[in-house]
Parts: sequence; structure tokens; C-alpha cells
Amino acid sequence: MNFFLIPLFLIISYSTIAQETDSVKSIDAQFETLITESNNFKEFKVIKQRSINELRRNTNEHLDQLNDKISSLENSIATKDGRIASLEQELQETNASLTGVNAEKDSMNFFGIQTNKSVYNTVVWSIVGVLGFLFVLMSMRFKSSNSTTKAAQKQLQSTEEELEELRRKSIEKEQKLGRQLQDERNKLSKLKSDK
Repeated sequence: MNFFLIPLFLIISYSTIAQETDSVKSIDAQFETLITESNNFKEFKVIKQRSINELRRNTNEHLDQLNDKISSLENSIATKDGRIASLEQELQETNASLTGVNAEKDSMNFFGIQTNKSVYNTVVWSIVGVLGFLFVLMSMRFKSSNSTTKAAQKQLQSTEEELEELRRKSIEKEQKLGRQLQDERNKLSKLKSDK
């Protein structure tokens, strides 16, 4: 049995030295080292209690570090979740604002009524078309009335000229008749005075 104890003692001392240098190794590597460096006794593995305690301590330290890291990561995740929620809220507000701006961009205030631009364009161009049609119609009526007025003025001028000519002739005739009457009166008064 001493025969087995000496190699076991050597292996355990070697594993203790190895444990001190392997404290930075991963837990899995430490388990692997512990199993490979432990002695075999029949079908059992003989492991030093100090080695298993050190492995337990390393494992607990590693678990504590992992728990600290998990806590730190959970805090980071919570902070990021809060930030994401805040950003999602800002995004919703921005989208609502953008929707409002797009609606405002696509519409305009027309006589105090918010109107879609296409409706506004249709109304404005309809008004322009009606005004254009009325302008053309009024222009044609003006030309027609103007030509009728010019013809009537021409006719009036011609009629006035004829009337003036008739007046002049009438005055001449009247004057001629007046002279003839005066001549006849003079003749009659001469005849009366001669008698």
C-alpha cells in the first residue's frame, strides 16, 4: 500500500503546485487537471481534499465573478431597455409629428378650410378656367358691342349730317320764302300805295 501512497503523495504535491499556477485556468480545465492528476485505486479516483477544496473555492470565485458579470450585464440591459423605450417613444412622437407635417404639406388653408393640395389645385384651376372663359366671352361681347356701337355712331353721324343738311335747306327755303313773302308784301303795299 505504501507503494501506492508515495506516487499518490507525489501526484498530490504536483497537483497542488499545478493548482496554484492553474488558478487562472478555466474551471473545466481545472477539473480535467484534477481528474488526470488524481490516483487510481481499483476503479476509484483518489483526490486530495485540499485539491478539491481549492477547486471548489476557485469554482465559487468564478461563479461569483460570473454572477457579478451577470448583474452588471442585467443592469446594462435594463439601462439599455430604458433607453430603447425612451427612443421608441421619441420615434413614435417623431412619426406622429412627421405624419402631421406630411398632412400639412399635402394640404393648405383655403378660405379657412384645411384642403388637400389636389383639391385646391382643381378648385383654383377651375376658377382660372371659368375666369378665362368669362374673359373670352366678355371680350367677344365687347367686340360685338363695340362694332355695333361704332356702326350706330356712324349711322348717328350720318343722320345728324342729313338732319343738318335738312335744317340748312329748310332755313334757306324759309329765308327764300320769307324774301318772297316780303317781296310780295312790298309789291302789295306798292300797289296799295299806287292806287
